[in-house]
Amino acid sequence: MKFRYILAAMLLSLLSIGVAQAAGSPLHEDYTALLAISDKMLEAAKANDVAAFTTSASEASDVAKDQGNKGNSPRLQRISTKIKQAKKAAKAGDFALATSLVDEARVEMNKPDVPPTFGGTAEGGGRDGMFGKY
Repeated sequence: MKFRYILAAMLLSLLSIGVAQAAGSPLHEDYTALLAISDKMLEAAKANDVAAFTTSASEASDVAKDQGNKGNSPRLQRISTKIKQAKKAAKAGDFALATSLVDEARVEMNKPDVPPTFGGTAEGGGRDGMFGKY
C-alpha cells in the first residue's frame, strides 16, 4: 500500500517538474512573414493607397492569428493590436498615424528574444539589489 503512495508521489513530482520547465521556456518566434507584409503596408501608406494597405493589413492579421494559435505570445498580441489600429487609421485616411503604428509594430518584431528572468523582474532586465544586479 505504501508503495503506491510513494510511486504516486514520484510521478506527480516528475510531472510538475516537466510542466514547470515547459512554462518557463522562452518563446522563439519568427516574424519574417510579418516583417515582409509590414514592408508592403509601408509602401501602400507612402502611396496613400487605402485598398492595398487594408489588404496587406488583413493578410498580416491572418498571419498573426495563425502564428498566435501556436502559442500565446504577449508580443504577438501587441503586434496584432498595432496592425489593427493602423488598418483603422488608414481607412480613416490618416496615413501618418498608420505609418507610425506599423513602425511601432516593426520595432516590437525586431526586439531580440531575451531569456526569462524568474523572480518577477521586467522583460529583458534584472534589478539592482544590495549585492549587485540579479
